[in-house]
Amino acid sequence: MRIGKNLKKFLLFTVALFFAATLFIKVTKIYNFFGINRADTPEKVVALTYDDGPYPPYTNQLLDILDRYGVKATFFEIGRNIEKHPEIVPMIITRGDELANHSYSHKDMMFKPNDFLVSEIEKTDKLLKELGVKQDSISFRPPWGRRFVVLSYLLSQMHKKLIMWDVDSQDYESTHTAEDIANRVIDNVRSGSIVVMHDGGGDRSKTVAATETIVKTLQSKGYAFKTVSELLK
Repeated sequence: MRIGKNLKKFLLFTVALFFAATLFIKVTKIYNFFGINRADTPEKVVALTYDDGPYPPYTNQLLDILDRYGVKATFFEIGRNIEKHPEIVPMIITRGDELANHSYSHKDMMFKPNDFLVSEIEKTDKLLKELGVKQDSISFRPPWGRRFVVLSYLLSQMHKKLIMWDVDSQDYESTHTAEDIANRVIDNVRSGSIVVMHDGGGDRSKTVAATETIVKTLQSKGYAFKTVSELLK
């Protein structure tokens, strides 16, 4: 009799666990559908990401700093800039950093027709692959992070990750100093954070200076740096 009761409890527990796991998977899929902001991990790991490149000399300077400290980052590239500076893409690949897609023309992707959205993504994918990017699925981040459900659906059909961020450096604010940018990142980062900065779109010398401070400070606090793909594994 006691065995029967215990078996019933075990079966009820198993069923409850199954439904809880199913619910978790569904919630995770919905969350990822609208964009991944950070990795759920207890490890002190961070992903630095840079938008709007390639854009010399700032992309080159950032690569040098990252190399100096043994750090890898993810660069979300604009197709038009790749066409202007194609030599930088193989340089990023050789150094072991990750390349990702930031659209072709950097136009707002809200409420745009499907053909436009697909073209913006596929043209930049093609450029990246022609220059040596090997991964089958290249992650995507829309300009300014602006997206609508149609874009999320298209990316899911293309088996692409929609990568957002949970720490905004605000390095695009002209009034911010390099110290402001660095402090904003250092004060807000946590385990699994994805940090957004910019290596293109204007003078990024403050971002370059801030990056060195960010890396040195976070390393001293025990943080390691990974590309977005490595972080999400």
